[in-house]
Amino acid sequence: MMILIYIIASVYIAIFLFELILIGRFRVTQFSHSVEPADWPKATLLVCARNEEHNLPRCIESLIALDYPKDKLLILIGDDNSEDATWSVIEQFQSSHPYIKGVKIQHEQEGLIAKGNVLNQLIDCSTDEYQVIIDADMEVTNHWLKSMILGLQESAMVSGYTQIAQGGRYSHLQFFDWRIVLHTMKAMADTFRPISILGNNMGFRKSAYDQVGGFRALGPTDVEDLGLLQRFQKAGLKTSQLVVSKGMAYTQPQQTFSEMITQRCRWMNGVFTHHWVLGIPALFARLWIVFAIVAYFFHPGLCAGIVLYGWLINLFKYLQVGMKTKTGLKTILLEPFFISLLDTFALLRIIFKGKVSWKGRRY
Repeated sequence: MMILIYIIASVYIAIFLFELILIGRFRVTQFSHSVEPADWPKATLLVCARNEEHNLPRCIESLIALDYPKDKLLILIGDDNSEDATWSVIEQFQSSHPYIKGVKIQHEQEGLIAKGNVLNQLIDCSTDEYQVIIDADMEVTNHWLKSMILGLQESAMVSGYTQIAQGGRYSHLQFFDWRIVLHTMKAMADTFRPISILGNNMGFRKSAYDQVGGFRALGPTDVEDLGLLQRFQKAGLKTSQLVVSKGMAYTQPQQTFSEMITQRCRWMNGVFTHHWVLGIPALFARLWIVFAIVAYFFHPGLCAGIVLYGWLINLFKYLQVGMKTKTGLKTILLEPFFISLLDTFALLRIIFKGKVSWKGRRY
């Protein structure tokens, strides 16, 4: 038993020291261009929509409000066989805005599935060098696209800065969680290289995309964003994570406990399928409350140390991002406990039930 205690203690000491390095390395994104270009390049926005009749109007309206030259903009919206009025919403907007075009997606074309299939067909409709993805349930600030383009002038692929929109019983908890995850992603990207990417808010250069074979080269996969990131990195192309004080996107929070668990199951599936080496320390870092409970029965001191780690490190990361980006700092101090519990429930859901359903499809 003492061996097990020593192993757990050693793991958490190592994770704690590594977290301190990441905290010391965290910086907000500073673009090398101090002045915005006089002539912005052409850019294509790729919007994937499936059963999004309620969210899509808000997304499109925010894209219309972008402070980007409309003569340099093409917005492609792919209707992925929706069973609601999504296509009617697309038709309404494209009839009054010439730079908006709807595309009816062919189901599993060329053997591709899910979002990768949608994006593959949309990209085929564009020749622009700058391709930027935004999900249909997202809403962007006016400066968002300019930030993404500035990032893409320095990297072949960028992951945008996403926050959780306020609204609903669980929005603040998800806002807190999303922020600490982005802290780790940004610090890891700057210290080593990006370990993941936000598929709901990302962009790449089409020449680099074609070089690595795009989504066709990935084949059927439900983690197309991570797969594409890994192909870019394998080809030696520069990839980066943005965290900026302006120019961000907001995603809608999950409204029920069940939806939050399902979302985390999909995330965990992606991590353990494509990043299992990082998945092991992430298991200790995210499910710290489980290890603290186990340690309590054998070594209360170790239990206290794990609790202090899980609470203080996550709280500090949350506050650091808020201070660096000059955005909201509100906290009730208990969020790290709730988040660790959610991750625990999600892991149990995967173990005992397996696949999850998302927007009418099984993953």
